[in-house]
Amino acid sequence: MKSFYKISLSAEKENSIFYDEYNILTKTAESVNSFNALYRAGRSGVKGGPSTHEQQDLYRAVLVFACAGLDVFVKQLVKNKLPQLLDVDKDVQGKFKEYVKRGIKKDEKEILNTVALALIDQTPRNVFLNEYIKNMTGDSLQSVSELKRVSEASGIDTKKIFTDKKANTLKDAFIARNQIIHEMDINISDSTSRTTGYRTRRQRKATVMEKHTKSILGLAEELFSAYKEKFQKYKIGVEKKPKIAKT
Repeated sequence: MKSFYKISLSAEKENSIFYDEYNILTKTAESVNSFNALYRAGRSGVKGGPSTHEQQDLYRAVLVFACAGLDVFVKQLVKNKLPQLLDVDKDVQGKFKEYVKRGIKKDEKEILNTVALALIDQTPRNVFLNEYIKNMTGDSLQSVSELKRVSEASGIDTKKIFTDKKANTLKDAFIARNQIIHEMDINISDSTSRTTGYRTRRQRKATVMEKHTKSILGLAEELFSAYKEKFQKYKIGVEKKPKIAKT
């Protein structure tokens, strides 16, 4: 059976500095494809008509797992790659400085505690950096605004990745995800007409859910490529050839 989603990125070797992130993507795609295959098997031989809620639960799971994979993937990128970009990228340095300045103005007591810890640490900057990364990765990254914020912190061109069209598509996907996660897709509105055919749960169409899922996984691939391009630009992770002494 043909896979529903196939990663278009080139495979990363195990010794690659991007292998961990690539592995998260592949595992996410595998889970998504497994749920999709189960749904297709359940619909095999069915001639039209809406899917049962048991069947719909399978492609609800497809979207939920895709969003969960994106969340883990982006957090891994930020934790592993932002510190390395901070040493060489002025935009990343600027965002970091802005965060520290806002912290001082926002909560003086808290920032003084952080400063005290930094003063007795062998690498003071890392104390602030750890707080910075924790601030960005502590909560779930399940919205366009949060994903843009952490991407900008790494100096990623968010205007190129989060175009208005893509942003709106992603917002629709996250709305569906949140309704599934937080409301079990239950119709809780009192205004809903309970006529013949009324269902207590929202109806989800496979084509729409597949579109949502592909938009989420497509974003993950774009972010992966964007980070890789920055590492290539600054030659991070590239071994420098030893200089040969002149005789």
